[in-house]
Amino acid sequence: MIRLSRLVVGGYIARSVYMTASMILSSRSMRSSAAITEKAPIDPEPVLTVIIPALREQTVMPRSLAWFGRLAGDWPQLRVLVVTATRETAQTPAGQQTTEQLCRELARQHNDRLGRQVFHVVSYPGQGRRASQLNYAVTALDRLWPPTGDDYVAVYDADAVPDARLRAHVARAAAGRPAMIQQPMLPAFPAGIGGSRSAVMSGQDLAAFRRTVGIEYRRINVARWCAPGNGHRVLATVMRPMVYGVGSGLIVRRDKIEDIGFFQEPHDDLAVGHRLSMAGEPIAALPSVNVVEPYQSVASMARAFSSVAFANTATHRDYRFAAARPTRLSRAGQRLLAVRALADGATWALGPPVMVAAVAHLVVRREFKPLAVAALTAAVIEPVVAYRLRGQLLRDFRSPDPAGVNWQQPAALPSIATFVVQPAVSALGPWLLGLRAVTAALTGRGLRFTKTEHVGEPAR
Repeated sequence: MIRLSRLVVGGYIARSVYMTASMILSSRSMRSSAAITEKAPIDPEPVLTVIIPALREQTVMPRSLAWFGRLAGDWPQLRVLVVTATRETAQTPAGQQTTEQLCRELARQHNDRLGRQVFHVVSYPGQGRRASQLNYAVTALDRLWPPTGDDYVAVYDADAVPDARLRAHVARAAAGRPAMIQQPMLPAFPAGIGGSRSAVMSGQDLAAFRRTVGIEYRRINVARWCAPGNGHRVLATVMRPMVYGVGSGLIVRRDKIEDIGFFQEPHDDLAVGHRLSMAGEPIAALPSVNVVEPYQSVASMARAFSSVAFANTATHRDYRFAAARPTRLSRAGQRLLAVRALADGATWALGPPVMVAAVAHLVVRREFKPLAVAALTAAVIEPVVAYRLRGQLLRDFRSPDPAGVNWQQPAALPSIATFVVQPAVSALGPWLLGLRAVTAALTGRGLRFTKTEHVGEPAR
């Protein structure tokens, strides 16, 4: 038993060292790629249609549409389609403006200022969630903007603001015609906004950076190296990671949306990456981020992560979908990707309790040396590096607003002090999913997932 506990803690130390190195190398890659892109000419002009699904988003839509309006000023081939939900009318108090009414008013103002129809608003009439809104918007595209054969569709959260270099970065990534392009998502508050932040949620800000840069960006680059035809067939099959889509900053080649069965309920983004990964399709990452509002509380984060966990458990469905269609991978390669994705979910949920049990056993046996090394790597070095690199990434962020935007770091001491417990905090998502599944089975009701509400900026 003592050997098993040492093995668990040793694996945790190795993972922490690996993640620290991954964050450093990925940050360097992003900065160097961004520098190269800035010097490269933009030819041809990328064609991008941004879809923003919006339900009860009155607090954040003004800034979001103003942001994309500024980007469109220098980007003739940028279009923005806001898809609201008709059911919001019944949820809105009398006399209060709905998201649809607000967005139609803002779209008219921005289109008049730009002198062309950049913004358009459609309203989804059904009762489905975000994925259904997106699919409704996709069907509207043929009527609004017929496909050109080389255009992409991007999905952004209602509160998202992408780096102002989006046009140049998309142009460079799209030159290789990948099926999917991911702009990494990073939660952050503008300087002076956000109010008091709990110590645990401050640590979650660092954990989100680790996930974005150390895992998601790195996986896409490893997947590119493992792409079919690169000459590393056996090694690539073993090393190829499963890339999952992240819903804000998810850019899909327009002709591939139907090939992947459109967007899936109840969580629309993971399956996009899963299905394209198992089809062996090329996927690229942008060297810049889109900034979104962080979760306000542990409870809101757990509710959102329970939906992500559900999408992870649906990997078997994505495998069956991909296995029935043309692919560049072997059947063994597809199965290995599916197993890896499910193993990620199991590690997410079970890793923290297993680690706690191993630590407790070593404490009882007075085996303090491996625990000291683990504390040094995972509770000191890793969060300090994450804090420094996150600040650097936010300083590099470019704004289309002439006044600029400064993004705030969480308080250093609380965020670093609570960083080591973040895997357990994040694991509340899959555990909440388990509780919801048991409750649904006992009551005979279906699983229901709630929407994350955004606070937005205070009125000025």
